[in-house]
Parts: sequence; structure tokens; C-alpha cells
Amino acid sequence: MEWTIDPRNPGEVFACAGLAHLMWITNPECKTGFEVDDCVRFVAPDITVWNERLTELIVEETTDGLRFAEEVDLDWWREWGLNSELKTWAGQQSAMTVHNSLCEAAKGARLSDWLTFIAPAHGRLNFDIPGTWNALQMGWSIDKHRKEKQMNCRPWVELLSSIGLQAFPVKGNKRQGFEYSLWKSASLPTAITAFCGYGPTIYSIKRFHTNNETNGTNTILRIATLKFT
Repeated sequence: MEWTIDPRNPGEVFACAGLAHLMWITNPECKTGFEVDDCVRFVAPDITVWNERLTELIVEETTDGLRFAEEVDLDWWREWGLNSELKTWAGQQSAMTVHNSLCEAAKGARLSDWLTFIAPAHGRLNFDIPGTWNALQMGWSIDKHRKEKQMNCRPWVELLSSIGLQAFPVKGNKRQGFEYSLWKSASLPTAITAFCGYGPTIYSIKRFHTNNETNGTNTILRIATLKFT
């Protein structure tokens, strides 16, 4: 299967990392990766098996974090997690409320429609550029308003991003920004190495840098730029 994505959108790339993580759970020997010509395509084995495995979208709290759909343990935002610097929620939001909101929004949609399905949600991870609330543009932040206030987003892009961040460490921090690379077709360990920019870069294709800004008490990622060095 393949999807045409915008590599400048961190959410879409993190979601591809999530698909790579899920396919590894299904088959540790499978390969995923990006193909680049006049557009950027993410190519992965058939993911329709996960349409059935992820029909019950339930988030449960665990000792260390969350368990998503009884399939994946998540703790990447914790102080010991792979991506603690990418924790975007604060104030009245929590990891549980954000993931619960996204699960509610994603119900009834197939995982294979992750790139196109849009639904309103009370909270989100703020990785997917089209759905972010920019306080400078909107003049207000959702975490300051009542629960019934919702915003359109692509819930599967956000949920897959969370699954991806559990396996793919993103290089950088909130002060200097974050970097990620696309990778050629590879198994999960090699894809992770290429994505985060450590070790040999033979499997890295293009590298991007994204900054963040605050929206009320939350953090949002901005559109990324291509790095030439």
C-alpha cells in the first residue's frame, strides 16, 4: 500500500512511523519506507489487518503510561520516554484525555483511511499541521474553553503519530526545534536509525527541521523546512 504525504508536516511523517511500528508488530521482518520523485510516497505492506485489530478504540491507564486498543503501550512523553520533549499538552489536558478524545473522534473510521478521515475532537496532540490551533491567528486556545468546544482534526494521523513516537526518537528539543529524516525501504531498526539521524545515513533520504510555538498552555509544531546540510 502507498500514500502520498507532505514531508513538511511532522504529523504525517510521525504517522508513517506509527504505521511502520504497527507493521513491525505484525511481522518483525517487514519493510517500510519512502519513495521520492515529483512527490513523496510512503510505502508499507497491506495494513488492512489492522482495520480489524483496531476496531475497539479504548485507552487504558497503566502504571507507566497508557495502553492503546490493547495493542500498544505508550509512555513516550514521560521523563524516561523516547520523546519527552515532544509532550505538547498541559493545563486541563492530560495524556489520557487527549488520547481518549482522539479515539472517540476516530471511531467508525478505518485505519486505512488515516490520511483523509476528518472529525471533531476536544483535544489533540498538535502534530498534524492542518488541525493545529495557532493562538496568533485564532486569538484563543481550546484548553481555556469548555469541553463542548471541538476542533476538526485527522484523529488517525494523531493516534498513529503517538504510536510512531513510541518507537522513533525525534532529535532535538523545544528550544532548538526538532529534526527527522525520511528513510528508504528498510526494516524497523534501520528505519529508526535513519529517521533520527544517528549512525550511517545511507538509508536517509531527506532531512527536515521543525520549530514549535505555544498555544495557551499547549505546544504546537510548525511546518518543517528541508535541511540542505
